[in-house]
Amino acid sequence: MTDDDIELIHSPLTRTHSAEGHTLQIEIYRSAGSPWILEVVDELGTSTVWDEPFESDTAALEAAFLAIEAEGIHHFVTTAQQEAKAAEPAFMRKLAEARYGQTTTGASPDMMAPLSDEELDELDNFLLELDTEEGMTLDMLDGFLHALAIGPETVMPSRWLPKVWGLHDGSLLPPVGDLDEANHLLGLVMRHFNSIVWGFEQDPPEVSPMWTTTRYDVGEFEDAEMWAYGFTEAVQLNRAAWQPLFQHPDSQRWYRPIHLLGADDASPEEEELTRKPEQREALTRQIENSLRKIHAFWLPLRRAMAERQTAQAMSKKVGRNEPCPCGSGKKFKKCCGAPSELH
Repeated sequence: MTDDDIELIHSPLTRTHSAEGHTLQIEIYRSAGSPWILEVVDELGTSTVWDEPFESDTAALEAAFLAIEAEGIHHFVTTAQQEAKAAEPAFMRKLAEARYGQTTTGASPDMMAPLSDEELDELDNFLLELDTEEGMTLDMLDGFLHALAIGPETVMPSRWLPKVWGLHDGSLLPPVGDLDEANHLLGLVMRHFNSIVWGFEQDPPEVSPMWTTTRYDVGEFEDAEMWAYGFTEAVQLNRAAWQPLFQHPDSQRWYRPIHLLGADDASPEEEELTRKPEQREALTRQIENSLRKIHAFWLPLRRAMAERQTAQAMSKKVGRNEPCPCGSGKKFKKCCGAPSELH
């Protein structure tokens, strides 16, 4: 077989990662009998290929998350691609070129597509059977991922995935004996997260939180208690970053249903407001509107941070007195090149 005939095997860990208005494709692949190659591709198709291969696809995925966390997602859509392409070995470049021109095995699904009902059931059953005391249920996971999707900062999967499984060893993979099954389940979680991010990027945002309906003697009621608990767990990853929302004049109304249903520190008076299923359903039905408000509250900050990071990555090429590349119309030194202010 010649280099031009290389047939690539794609890892099931291949996935997309969305943050700050950008989406990166994390590609993990190899030829038969070879180590794993890690490649990150931006929206324009520009790729960064790691110089060294990996013995396992799990190690490659962890390296991708760590690099994105350390460098920032904008590093991969500005300068990192050019640096990597200049340094990558010829063999890896041939593999990358082959990926676009050859039929591959194990091609990854559309990682932005919502999970099907069957896939949701599969993930639900797995989470229920997790042999960990702090693992999440599906509705808790959905609330957790919604907070990560619309909050004030990008939280890398290396920080939040262990909490999904209820693990304390920092593992990104779920605790199952079969690696293929672990990769598959991780893919389901990442796809679900990506689909939530995609929904909020639409105009208007598409909001579809998932929670349970509980049957009582007096009837069936929607109940987002576990969903709201998952949301508050994500907030606790960096509560200080969320403080501007809590200090906003309207935040009590926006965040109130989530706090009342999910907070561990509710006062006795607040607990009285959630004792009856009718009360919990009334609060549950306020959450979709709350999510739209909270998303809109943080959106200017997230956009400003994205513009700031992009401009700082270009700072060596932009003069202090030249127009800021973010498009604000100000000079760079008065805008993204300023030492502290976000606009």
